[in-house]
Amino acid sequence: PTPAPVAAAPAAAAAAAAGAGVKAPGVLATPKVRNLAKLQGVDLNAVAGSGAMGRVLEADVLGAAAGSVAAPAAAAAAPAAAAAKGAAAAVPARPVIRPGEDKVIEITDAVGKGMVKSMNEALKMPTMALGEEIDMTAMIALQKALKGSSEKAYGTKVTITSFMVKAISLALSEHPKINSKFGPADANPPYYTVVGSHNISIAIDTPHGLVVPNVKDVANLSIIDIQKEIRRLAADAMENKLKISDIQGGTITLSNIGVIGTKDPRPIPFGGQSVIGASGRTMVLPRYNEKMELKPRQIMMIRWVADHRHLDGASLARFSNSFKKYMEEPGEWLLALR
Repeated sequence: PTPAPVAAAPAAAAAAAAGAGVKAPGVLATPKVRNLAKLQGVDLNAVAGSGAMGRVLEADVLGAAAGSVAAPAAAAAAPAAAAAKGAAAAVPARPVIRPGEDKVIEITDAVGKGMVKSMNEALKMPTMALGEEIDMTAMIALQKALKGSSEKAYGTKVTITSFMVKAISLALSEHPKINSKFGPADANPPYYTVVGSHNISIAIDTPHGLVVPNVKDVANLSIIDIQKEIRRLAADAMENKLKISDIQGGTITLSNIGVIGTKDPRPIPFGGQSVIGASGRTMVLPRYNEKMELKPRQIMMIRWVADHRHLDGASLARFSNSFKKYMEEPGEWLLALR
């Protein structure tokens, strides 16, 4: 007898089912589609693939990204919907943005107005800058050794700033052109004046703002004299009692901003001065000695900025080298001091 035609039905049904898109386990998607889903922020596990065996196609990902993905099969969706219903929570509303109030601050105090004026003038000056690394190890050791005895004998502790001010003066004696001021911009011919006195300005941070008084005639002062004058200027600055004579007449400035905290500052010359120096904080860093051995050293960066109309890089570099020599080798002072 002829076999019943239904005998081939299971195989035909399986083949038809495969062609009709029966979903395979896991997520079927090409690397290209997976990358597209990643770029679009689409979770492939939540996308019902329209390809063979449930394969996710590019159109499915794009549809999901646009919010038009077809709902999953009812049998798969029912458990997920039930779980979501129990765990769903209301999305909190975005808080109301309350922008801060803008405030216009008028600069009316004398210090602030003076700074605005001097900085506006400084912008007219073409400048150049160079930086140097100073090994402060020996100088710090000397300052610590003298601190107690200076307080006992002279009533004041010597600070690194006092030594730096004196070192600047010693370097100026070797390079007097640095201690100069350029003439009026419309002078014909142009000229500059080399100032005979070393009136070294020091930047002081006060509750009233930044003030820059100067220590007069540093070349003829001892370290103790310099320290006492710095203390007086600082005390008067804090009480807003500086005199005009304390502010006027500076010829070069030192800003020891490193005591507040910065590594490599870049200052701006002001008040007609030709050069300003700013020192950063002292850091313990490894450095090679003459035997090529790594040793911890106390390193400070200093940056000099100069009026480039009459001071060139070579002149400023030679001055910087002299300052470096005096700060790194305190014994050199015995040869230079009169």
